[in-house]
Amino acid sequence: MHWNRHAVQESLDVRMHTGTHASYLPEDREEAHIGHKPEDAGGARTAGSSLYVALVGHERQQADQLARLLTQQGFQVGVFDAWPERVSPGGVDLIVLDLGDAMAGDGVDLIARIRSQVRNMPPILALTAAVAESELADLYDAGADDVMFKPLRIAVFAARVLALARRVYPSQELQTDVLKVGAYVIDVAARRLHLNAQPVKLSSREFDLALYLFRNVGRLVSRSTLEKAIWGRELGVDSKTVDTHIYRLRVKLRLQPENGLQLASVYAQGFRLIQVVTLS
Repeated sequence: MHWNRHAVQESLDVRMHTGTHASYLPEDREEAHIGHKPEDAGGARTAGSSLYVALVGHERQQADQLARLLTQQGFQVGVFDAWPERVSPGGVDLIVLDLGDAMAGDGVDLIARIRSQVRNMPPILALTAAVAESELADLYDAGADDVMFKPLRIAVFAARVLALARRVYPSQELQTDVLKVGAYVIDVAARRLHLNAQPVKLSSREFDLALYLFRNVGRLVSRSTLEKAIWGRELGVDSKTVDTHIYRLRVKLRLQPENGLQLASVYAQGFRLIQVVTLS
């Protein structure tokens, strides 16, 4: 993807996602400008309202994945193909900007232009390929609040967005600080998991994998999806890394019917974390 900052659309195809379940049907798309949230044309921050995240410049598949993840975290999400020339003031609370294959200089110019257009100065998380230290410094100097290198580790991305939101909006309640599924409680911010009120010791990667599966209870998750989300890339057909981590989670989390959850392997497709209802 290459940014053409001299020919940016003024009106963009936007998919608005609200609540805890994201819908990706064509009828959900609407034309809008960054700066207007669906429930508040004026963009005013209201007590208890969800933070609004604009995903800008992402490939469609990645945008869908990130939007689904962020809505599960309680954010409202708008997906934009590019940054518009005309921007309505207010309304955007956080911008996740994919610089694609742009040269660092183009990314710097784009971030600086966003900063000059958006009055409420929302934080910007910039996604980019690996760059030299001096170029990374230029992105921060231009106005980026955080920078992540691609390919993304989705679990780490989610943690960075939450951390950025908490830092900038400390009074805002974020819906997924604690995730409860049956006897399991996951403290996302503290990166701790408890089973029947007892802490379970997990490695960083095991925690990321557990969190991803718990956020997708009942859904079939392919091996490839897990590899990209947790390791940031596909690991290869001969790799047993995912299987090893799945086995460790089954043992450490005691994912058995008596604890209300079972982690099933679906042949040639992937894995599914299933809630089990036992009848007394």
